[in-house]
Formats: sequence, structure tokens, C-alpha cells
Amino acid sequence: MSPPQSSPPASPPPASPPAGSPTRNPIAPLLESLNRDHLDPGYAEAAARKRAAAAGGPAPGPGRRPSRRLVLVVVGCVVAGGVLGVAASRTESNQTRAENTRMALREDIDRAQERQSAMESAATDLAEQLRASQAAAGAAGPVAEVTRLENQGQLTPVTGPGLRLVLNQPPAGQGQTNAVILDRDLQLLVNDLWAAGAEAISIGGVRLNTRSAIRQAGGAILVDNRPVFWPLTVEAIGNSSAMQVKFISSPSSGRFSSFAQLYGIEFDVSAQTDLRLPGGTAPEQRLAQPLSTPPTPTG
Repeated sequence: MSPPQSSPPASPPPASPPAGSPTRNPIAPLLESLNRDHLDPGYAEAAARKRAAAAGGPAPGPGRRPSRRLVLVVVGCVVAGGVLGVAASRTESNQTRAENTRMALREDIDRAQERQSAMESAATDLAEQLRASQAAAGAAGPVAEVTRLENQGQLTPVTGPGLRLVLNQPPAGQGQTNAVILDRDLQLLVNDLWAAGAEAISIGGVRLNTRSAIRQAGGAILVDNRPVFWPLTVEAIGNSSAMQVKFISSPSSGRFSSFAQLYGIEFDVSAQTDLRLPGGTAPEQRLAQPLSTPPTPTG
């Protein structure tokens, strides 16, 4: 008999790692890992979720995170709500201020209307007192003379038939850099209307009198230092038919007709049956008095 073979000595157990040192798992060989893990962990987790959903159970693995689109929608709603809240607050505040301003303006208008009514009533009372005083003093003759002089001085409003002339500069874009109708053209026009028999004339709503002046400042026309605007309306009260015949044959009518053909200005003359002209501005009153002692010549 052969002697029994002795078994190899048992290998000593692996030494335990020292306390406090990290535990390390042995790295499986690459081929073993490929044979064991056929799918990527992410694919495996997705496949498990599909199987769980088909079976009607809860999906394994960590919960699904909210999508980025949902987060953006929530953030957008929050921002929009804040903006709308601020806008609504400001709108309400603006409406309150506007209502307060409107009420204050209404109160100012009411007070102004009350003052105007009181002043009109006072003016009516003073006019009645003036007429009573004139009648008591027997001033009918002087008052009539003053009225006659005011009419001659073009200071009172007048109505009646006459001519209406509408003038305007040529439209823009016709190669004109300066005004075509000048102050001297209007002066000639007014003189020809007086010569044609006009009894009262207004330019742009300004009544002319014996001391009126027509001037030009750049492209603006001044009548008695008051600006008038284009299109310009010239109204003359008088015998409309006779005035029209005389005016058409005047130099100013020919000049403005030529301007209309050459430069394209507006020049329209029409007879009117009822014109209303305002009263002119009263001139500054001047009073001269003789000196008590005659001046001594010097030199």
C-alpha cells in the first residue's frame, strides 16, 4: 500500500485591513464584466421601468425628474404674474391721480364760470348806469359823435355784403425756397380794395384801420404786429358787384393771377352776401397840452 498523501496546508486567511483604511473591492476582469453586464445600467433601468409599467406596478429606480420645459413654464408663470400685479397696481394708482386731477380741473372751471357770470352781470349793470347817466346829462349829441368817429376809425364790428379773397402760398415741393406772396403784395391788394369801394377790410380776422401796418417777419405775415396764418382770408365789405368789377381790373388782381399761373399759389375771389368783420383795436390815446411857459431857445 502506498502511504497516504498528505493534504496541502491550508492557506492562511487574508489579512484584515487595518482599521480606518477604505475597503477596496477587487476589480473584475474585463471579459467577466462584459459577460455579466450585457447592457448599460441606464438601458437596464429603462427596460425595468417599461416592464413595470406594462405590469401595472410602480417603476423601479429613482423618481423621474421634472422636465426642463415644465420648469421654464412654471418660472414664466411666476414672472408674468409678478409683472401683471405691478402693472395693475400702477394702473390703479394712475387712475386715482387722473381722477383727482379731473375733479380739481372741474372745480377750477366751475369757479371760473361763476366769476365770469358775476363779471358779466356787473358789466350789464354798469352799462345800464352809464346809459342812465348819459340820458340824465343830455349827452345824446356827444355820444352820437363818438359813435360816428368810432365807425370812421374802424373800431366797431360791421356786417354786410362784400368780397372774400382766399390766398395761400404754393404747395411744398414745387421748387420754391422762399415765400411767393410778400407783405408788399398784400399792401397793394388792400389799397386796390379801398380804391374799388371797400368800406371795411379784415386780413386773417384782424380789422384794418387808418393806422394799420402789414409787415413780414421771415415767412410770417404780421398785421398790426399780430401774426396771421396761411391760407389767408381777406374780407372787404361794400357793394360786391361794383367792387368785383373794379378789383378784377386792378394791378394787384393781375399780379396775383400771374402768381397763380407761374408759381401755383391759391387766389380765389368770391362775392358774399353776409360778411361779419370784427372791430379794430383802439389806438393809444394821446393828449397834447400847451406849455405854461414857452421854451427858451438855446444856442
